[in-house]
Amino acid sequence: MSMTMASTLDPSQAIRRDPDQTCSDLLRFVDASPTPYHAVETAAAQLRAAGFRPTVPSEDFAALTPGPYYTTSSDGTILAFVRPKTRVQGFRIIGAHTDSPNLRIKPRPLYEKVGYLQLGVEVYGGVLLNSWLDRDLRLAGRVMVRGVEGKLTSQLVSLSQPVVRVPQLAIHLDREVSEKGLLLNRQEHLVPILGLADAKKPRQAGDSELLRELCAAQLGLGPNDIVSFELHLHDSTPSCRAGLAQELIFAPRLDNLGMCHAGLQALLRTFEFDDERGITPVLALFDHEEVGSASDHGAQSATLPRLLERLALSTGCDREKYHQALSRSLCVSADMAHAVHPNYPDRHEANHRPQLNMGPVVKYNSQQRYATSLPTAAQIFELGKKAELSLQEYVHRTDLPCGSTIGPIVSTLLGIPTVDLGNPMLSMHSARELAGAADPENMSRLLAHFLLSR
Repeated sequence: MSMTMASTLDPSQAIRRDPDQTCSDLLRFVDASPTPYHAVETAAAQLRAAGFRPTVPSEDFAALTPGPYYTTSSDGTILAFVRPKTRVQGFRIIGAHTDSPNLRIKPRPLYEKVGYLQLGVEVYGGVLLNSWLDRDLRLAGRVMVRGVEGKLTSQLVSLSQPVVRVPQLAIHLDREVSEKGLLLNRQEHLVPILGLADAKKPRQAGDSELLRELCAAQLGLGPNDIVSFELHLHDSTPSCRAGLAQELIFAPRLDNLGMCHAGLQALLRTFEFDDERGITPVLALFDHEEVGSASDHGAQSATLPRLLERLALSTGCDREKYHQALSRSLCVSADMAHAVHPNYPDRHEANHRPQLNMGPVVKYNSQQRYATSLPTAAQIFELGKKAELSLQEYVHRTDLPCGSTIGPIVSTLLGIPTVDLGNPMLSMHSARELAGAADPENMSRLLAHFLLSR
């Protein structure tokens, strides 16, 4: 569909989708994205299929013709945008993050201990440690490969079969665990078992050759072709619908692939609607949010500000008009929200208890852990009416420390009013999480209305 044809359609007809269809698409997206790098690859493939063209930072943006584009950064971050036909007048930005808490393999990982081969791991982000016990875990990530004439390239890898497991200590050896709780030392108790040691063929401590062999075999390479690797563990159980009426989702990495998917859906549903006023939609999916966003391609980096400025200048803006465009811009920080837990309802503020399948959640925090303000909350509630959606509200208990999102970071960097939104979920930061099956479509539709807002 061309932009001209799309502009003649009623946007409300193109925005709405069947909730079951959207939910199924989300589950496929999650299962195809065991790491941030796979999430970026999956998103990029969907963008290309819709007509988005790849571009690179070294490309002259002034040479870009009007239309949809995307660019990636360090494999884990992707930015998609539509270059307008006229001078940029403002932006509608959806921001989310591609990373999730997990266990990551150390560079020199191999251990032999009391007859077992084990892999040393680092804890990435605020992991619910116990959720990684007794699960069939796969390896996925990226490797740097030495190619023709010694050129180094990045390739993705994802082993199809579970290879490791972190077994919990039997209750017979820890009789007090059910009464006093499970205490896990990150260094000592989360080391997964890879296999049994061969007494006739002992391996050197710190050896990485075995992992190179596993990755090389999948890629059709020799172990010596792999210069370095970055590998993550992930639960091998596929995502699925559940509940008596199939109203629930059981899946890993919903925080925050659920919001990456919703933002991607919103952009794919709206980018063909021509905007002669130059309001430019932007989707920014960042890596490293779970560890603070401070990296060369995280939300704290210059990645997004640099792209917005270059895009604006390439359409005829000078610096003054670029800053004027920023003043006419809005941002949604899309990150999953805390649904009320039936076993722990007291952990929620009494009047702010979001429920599954009851609509997107607007998140507030007076300490600016969320970026929602009075004007941005009002604007998103007005958009909720247009989308025919009920919105929920969340405030963290004041006697508990509150998490944060990319919202305050992006709002601070760019000086753009921002609202923090998310779909409600349970088991946040677990190896396996729970959400509502109707919520993916609800959020996708709301974000689509946001991208079309004026």
